Amino acid sequence: MASALAADAVWHRLSDDFPFVARCVYLNTAAAGVSWHGQGQAAAAFYDDAKSLGFNGMARWREMAARARASIARLVGCSESEIRFVGSTTEGLNLVVSSMAWRAGDEIVFADDEFPSVVAACERAVSAGAIGRRIPISSEHEREDALATAITPATRMVAASHVHWATGTRIDIARLASLCDTVGATLLVDGVQALGAAPVTLGSAHAYCASVFKWLLSGFGLAVLIVREPLQRQLAPVARGYNNPAPATELQYSHINYPGICALAATLDYVEHTFGWQRVFERVESLTGELITALEAQGVCVVTPPGARAGIVSCDVPDPDDVRDALGAREIYVESREGCLRVSPHFYNSHQDIQTFVEALAAELSSRRL
Repeated sequence: MASALAADAVWHRLSDDFPFVARCVYLNTAAAGVSWHGQGQAAAAFYDDAKSLGFNGMARWREMAARARASIARLVGCSESEIRFVGSTTEGLNLVVSSMAWRAGDEIVFADDEFPSVVAACERAVSAGAIGRRIPISSEHEREDALATAITPATRMVAASHVHWATGTRIDIARLASLCDTVGATLLVDGVQALGAAPVTLGSAHAYCASVFKWLLSGFGLAVLIVREPLQRQLAPVARGYNNPAPATELQYSHINYPGICALAATLDYVEHTFGWQRVFERVESLTGELITALEAQGVCVVTPPGARAGIVSCDVPDPDDVRDALGAREIYVESREGCLRVSPHFYNSHQDIQTFVEALAAELSSRRL
């Protein structure tokens, strides 16, 4: 009983730390996460406590970057030396693809409905001579298997979203990485809809990139790029600067977004030491599970496979753009993506948020049937 009360007390502070979420129903973290109260001070500390010293403050801002790397390494189970910071998921994907030495006949495999940034990165490989193989996805339950069976001895790279941006389907990247290893291929993962929402098991995944403004609740213009050491040694960076002169294989070519990293480091500390990531993941799983059950009880078709989800639950409703806007007028915020209504609760949401949303959605759909 005492431990349960202590757990409740931890979650009770959320209304103070996330005042915006306390006054509306915000179920749109997959679009952008909500900053916690005090995060701005962490970013300002770069200027007030480090940059105010000019170059003499370098040790301080480097220490913040080291703190962020250590937190990310604990979160995903990789080496700190494998972590870089780039401007966005898009930049990270393009840096990796463009730094590969593509040969005639190499194949790059990706789902036909991948996020546009993943597709654009793959097209850079095609322009360098690779063969692009767009894999049709017949159903969400078969997404992972479709990618797995597409891997052949000619495959040089598989590029995939850990969690699909529209449907919310999560794939087992450890499994795909193992299959890639058997043919000497590279697995490149867009993890922006997974990192911070669900446990990330990299396996032997070779490169993993995720911006931090969604489930890691931090700012824009910053992403985590994890490049495993075996792959790092094979790269010929397309972007070079003072930090990676030839023949270095390092992808990070210049200074990084230190103010953003200060905010990220503080946020990672806040989540890890206030709640603990395992507790966060369990709460997201509980909220999304409750959401799926409630939607199905209302006769709403859920697109996201219950056993292969992270923080996104997408459902099939008529006119999802109009439904989104109608809910928004009630201060219930969700999103419309690729013909689906996309709902994405994070740990700062409550079970009451789920109930309020489902009741409002049911009322909206009922009014449209009259």
